[in-house]
Amino acid sequence: MIRETAMRELDHDPRFEWRGGSVTRIENLSDIVFALALGMIVSSASRPETFTQLTDHLFTILPVGAAFVLLFMIWNHHYVFFRRYGVADGKIIVLNCILLLLVLFIAYPLRFIFDGLYGFVEGLMGDWSRLEAAGITYSIAGTIMGYFALGYGLIYLIISQMYAHALKKADQLGLTPSERAMTRQSIWVFRVQIIAVTITGLCATFTPMYAFSGWLMILIWPGALLVDRLVPIPEVED
Repeated sequence: MIRETAMRELDHDPRFEWRGGSVTRIENLSDIVFALALGMIVSSASRPETFTQLTDHLFTILPVGAAFVLLFMIWNHHYVFFRRYGVADGKIIVLNCILLLLVLFIAYPLRFIFDGLYGFVEGLMGDWSRLEAAGITYSIAGTIMGYFALGYGLIYLIISQMYAHALKKADQLGLTPSERAMTRQSIWVFRVQIIAVTITGLCATFTPMYAFSGWLMILIWPGALLVDRLVPIPEVED
């Protein structure tokens, strides 16, 4: 009993029983696609051939790292879904295929956005060469942000649909009241992200805010806190 309690406390998701068994072929394929998307982000820059180019390449760890974090967050939601619910019926297969396509779709826009942000910071310090070489203007940066917002919003729409599908099968899966509440809470957090990124994309595309509208995505955090208050999770009995 003590060992089981200790293992539960050290678990990745201690309040939720993981119903996913061994790793499925769907998850294997998904991991390959996520790895490919990460490779697209890292290797999108040209190979350095001089010391100056090598130094510039090393500094790209900043935009690459930021893009990596966002993509990893998407992967983690995908991973947790299959570990929590272990659902792999026809609808999930279709939704998962669409999700993987969208992950590949946003890889380059994601890198462009953070490269542009890094170039803008360099510009504020007096060097606009990175943005000029990439041909990125304020309006073009807004369009790129719009591409990203479209893909990002659709990704979380698909993920929310996957979680909603699992919630419909709550009785079959034997979800406890707290697990149902956690699932419902996850769905609403995803919807908050969809709303925030939709506002961001519209402002980036149709207003003079352009890429600066990316700061609107900070609305996700207060929105998630609001969901936490409005969709409480019952205490789990020992």
